[in-house]
Amino acid sequence: MIEKTAIDVCIATFKRPLALRELLESLRSQSLSGISMRLIVVDNDQQQSACAVVDDFRTDSGLEIVYDVEPQQNISLARNRALGHLRADYFAFVDDDETVCEDWLQRLLDGLHHYQADIVFGPVISILPEGAPAWAQANFKRARHHSGAKMETGGAGNVLMKRTVLAAMQQYFNPSFGLTGGEDTDFFYRMHLAGRRLVWCDDAWASEPVAPERLSLAWLRRREFRGGQNFMKIFVRRYPAYRKPLWFAFKSAQITGAVLALPLVRLTSYPLYVALTIRVAAASGQLSYCFLGKDYEEYRVHSSH
Repeated sequence: MIEKTAIDVCIATFKRPLALRELLESLRSQSLSGISMRLIVVDNDQQQSACAVVDDFRTDSGLEIVYDVEPQQNISLARNRALGHLRADYFAFVDDDETVCEDWLQRLLDGLHHYQADIVFGPVISILPEGAPAWAQANFKRARHHSGAKMETGGAGNVLMKRTVLAAMQQYFNPSFGLTGGEDTDFFYRMHLAGRRLVWCDDAWASEPVAPERLSLAWLRRREFRGGQNFMKIFVRRYPAYRKPLWFAFKSAQITGAVLALPLVRLTSYPLYVALTIRVAAASGQLSYCFLGKDYEEYRVHSSH
């Protein structure tokens, strides 16, 4: 009998029971002829809103599924708790609001072996609501690459890794990114700096619906501002001393020029106006962290109690 490859699939979830159920159903539909899959779900909601979904799915599917709770709201701590349950030589991460293609896990594993990689990423395809404005098409379209492309970093929404990548790491996902996002970009960039081989596998796709409330310029600005802050923390701080003044001068000029151009662009092309204004937000995020050193915590949920 041919021995199957064991893979642990890690899911950090927070108050998305319906979306989580859809993800679990897509995982149940995986073609697993040569793979033994175990699921690890870490609930980042101290009220355990995912517990009933996991229990029902475990009963219906017969799949092995581990459920744990990280009571402190922090995506990094939730991901790290999932890593504490690893048993297999390979492990994946997928986000709780995604669904995956039928051969997702097999395609990631094939890509990992074919390109002799330590870490392999797949694309996440954004699904916009019906009637979404035209400008949203470009701004919610995520980058894709040819299969085998070398990466310096990536996201934890669709990724497979060898468990050996965790060896000698002093820190897994950094808790300081726990309410800002960017913990995965930081994690994988550190992997790259440590000499791990990161590649892309374009046919191992997952899809993610875009919530209607995100189809606003205000939301995009906030997201890009936060992304700019994270870029500063992850990349700019590692620049050599001579490069930082050049970066600062360029960002300052970029913001000044864009702000001057915005009124004219607004009159001529709204899609270009959207693209320019969110670029200003990203650059402003970088400079804001340079001066203030204070995070915009997009994912903090304020209690009313």
